[in-house]
Amino acid sequence: MNLHDELASIVGDEWVITGQEAKLYSYDGFTAVEGDPSMVVLPGNEEEAIRVVRLLLEKGAKFVMRGTGTSLSGATVPLDGEVVVGMARLNRVYSQSGLEIEVGPGIANVMVTKNAPPHLFYAPDPSSYTVSSIGGNISHDSGGVHVVKYGPTVNSVLGVRVILPHGEVEDLEYGPFLSALPIFVGSEGTLGGILRARLRLFPKPATRKSMFATFDSVRDAGRAVVGIFKAGVIPSALEMMDRNTIRVVERSRYRANAPDVEALLLIELDGSEEAVNEQEILVSQVIKDNNGERIYPDDGGTKLWNARKGAFPAMGVVAPAYLTLDCNVPREALPDVLAGVAEIGRKKGVLVANVFHAGDGNLHPLIPYYPDKAESLKLALETSAEIMKLALRMGGVPSGEHGIGIEKLKYMDMYYTEEELQVQRRIKRTFDQDNLLNPCKLLGGCKPRNEVTRWMWEWD
Repeated sequence: MNLHDELASIVGDEWVITGQEAKLYSYDGFTAVEGDPSMVVLPGNEEEAIRVVRLLLEKGAKFVMRGTGTSLSGATVPLDGEVVVGMARLNRVYSQSGLEIEVGPGIANVMVTKNAPPHLFYAPDPSSYTVSSIGGNISHDSGGVHVVKYGPTVNSVLGVRVILPHGEVEDLEYGPFLSALPIFVGSEGTLGGILRARLRLFPKPATRKSMFATFDSVRDAGRAVVGIFKAGVIPSALEMMDRNTIRVVERSRYRANAPDVEALLLIELDGSEEAVNEQEILVSQVIKDNNGERIYPDDGGTKLWNARKGAFPAMGVVAPAYLTLDCNVPREALPDVLAGVAEIGRKKGVLVANVFHAGDGNLHPLIPYYPDKAESLKLALETSAEIMKLALRMGGVPSGEHGIGIEKLKYMDMYYTEEELQVQRRIKRTFDQDNLLNPCKLLGGCKPRNEVTRWMWEWD
C-alpha cells in the first residue's frame, strides 16, 4: 500500500488531495512564492491527526503543518515536495472554565471569544482574526491591536498538546522549572504539531473609550506615541495609519471618510471609568504637545477601526499583491524609522503604505507589486530589504508576529550571532533529528528553488 492509500485509510479518500487541487495549498498569505506539495491530508479529529503524523514519521516523509494559511511570511508554503497536513478541521471547543478555554488548533481566533462567557474575551487579535487559526497564531506568536496592553499570543497560552517528531504526544504547560512550552510558541511548526491549546481569557473592562488624532507629519505622530507612554498611560490599543494607507483605504470598500492627513492615530483606553477619564486627559495633552488635533467621528470611530482592520485587503485597489513586513522597533525609534521608510520609498520609486501597531513598535509597511512582472516583485523585495536593514540598525528585531518563514531567512545572521544561531539549530536537532517538520523554514535547510527565493535568501 502506498503512502496515499495509507493516509486515505486513516482520514478517508476525500480528505487526501493530490494533483491540481493540491496546488491550492501551494501558497499562504505570503503570495510571492509558490510551493509544491506532494499531497495534502486533512485529518478530521485529534486521533486522526496523531495517526497521520506518526505514519509520515514512520515513512520518513517531510511534512508541513498548516492551519488556514494566513501566514504572511511563507511559513506554511511547502518548498520541497512536503506533505501538507491541514489542521483546519480540528476546530472543537473542548472545555471552558473560569479564565481558561481549551480549543483545537483549527478554530478561528474570533470563535474563541464567541465561545467564552459574555464577560470574558481572548485578547490576541491579529487583523486576520476572523479566519486565522489558533494553531497558526501560536506557531507565529501572533499579535494584534491589543498586544500593547495584553501581550502577544505567548502571554495567553497556558498549555498545548503537541505531537513530537518521535511520535509521542505530550501536554506542555508552565511549571516551577524549565518548560518547553515557550519554545513551541513561535516555532513555526518546526518542532512539533499542535493538537490543542489551553488559552487565557481576560475579563472585559468596565469602560472602553476610543480617541483619534491627526498629525501633519509622521514624526509628530511617532513622538506622540512615545509621549503617551511617558505620561504613564498604557493604552489597550494604539495604531497608526499614514497618508498612503488612508488614501488606499478611502478607495476601497473599507472607506471611512478619514481625513487626508500625514498620519492618523487610533487610540483605545480601557479600565474603570475613573481611570479611563484620567487617561483621556493625559493623552489629549500629549496629542496637543505634539502638534496633533483630536477628531470626533459621528459614529464614535467604528468605521475608522474597521478601516484599520481592512487596510491590508484594501491594498487590492493598488495592485493584485503586496508584501507585508512586520519588523519591530523600539518606540523611541519610531519617528526616525518612519521618516527613513518614507525616504526609502521615494528613492525606490515604490508606494509604501504604513499601517501598524504603533504602541509596541510593530511596523507593517505594505509594498504593492505585480506577481506576473518579475521586476515588480524584485523591486518590492529590494525595498523590503532596505526597510528591514533600517529597522535592525535602529535596534529592531526581524519579526514582531508574522514569523521568519521564507521571507526573513537572510536576516537571521544579521540579527543573531553565530553562537545564538547554533543554539537554535541544536534545539531543532534535539526535537527533529531527521529534519522532517517544515524543514525549509526559520533556520533554513533548503537551497533557493528559483529566482524569487534566491532574491529573498541571498544578498546581492
